Amino acid sequence: MFGIRYEAAIVGGLQGVALERIEVQIAAELGEDWKSNPHVLHGRNAVRAEHGLPRLGEAPPPPAARSGRKSILRKIFGR
Repeated sequence: MFGIRYEAAIVGGLQGVALERIEVQIAAELGEDWKSNPHVLHGRNAVRAEHGLPRLGEAPPPPAARSGRKSILRKIFGR
């Protein structure tokens, strides 16, 4: 859940002190190496996939391989 929460905050444009609070909370629960935690990365990549962003640590797929499907938020807000 931490990865989902963290990446959703980033995608949503959260910055500064509010984002730092999330980072501190994750570090308190998972330790200082939380950014490389496989569960955190899995959650972050799930959010990125939902928004059509490339997965962390991977090159973006070629244009032909990208899905034409828009996420529900993109459908609602027209992005």
